[in-house]
Amino acid sequence: MSATGSGQSFSKNPKAKRKPSSSGYEEASVTIRNPTWAYVHLELIQTPPSPTSLDAITARTYLTSALQQFFGLTGSAIPIDILKTARREVWIRVPQEDRGTVLAAVGGWVSTARSRNDGDAQTGWRVKGASEWLADLVAGNGSDLFED
Repeated sequence: MSATGSGQSFSKNPKAKRKPSSSGYEEASVTIRNPTWAYVHLELIQTPPSPTSLDAITARTYLTSALQQFFGLTGSAIPIDILKTARREVWIRVPQEDRGTVLAAVGGWVSTARSRNDGDAQTGWRVKGASEWLADLVAGNGSDLFED
């Protein structure tokens, strides 16, 4: 059996043996061949360091700026879901086919703001991880991602 909905391909292994479990249900294996989403863990880097925490609106502004600077209107049209912000870090979800584009844009983006008192302040992103699976990016079992 194979289902292809929204870019994902699911197929049951025809060689897998089904065994009734102690509860009476049959166990089967499923393979996801083409994940729809990619997950990226980023850290905001600022010089001089800023004591303020990153919020979702600021993160989206910086991400859109990076994508627009490197890839123009096409880059700024890439859908980004912000899953969580914590201190200087952000976890995002992007379409799998745009993963390389997003990583290239945020990894090379630096914004410089001039200030009268402090001189130049620079802001950029550090890629801490990227994967097809969210669980690869979080320590533990992943439940801490959704706790405040």
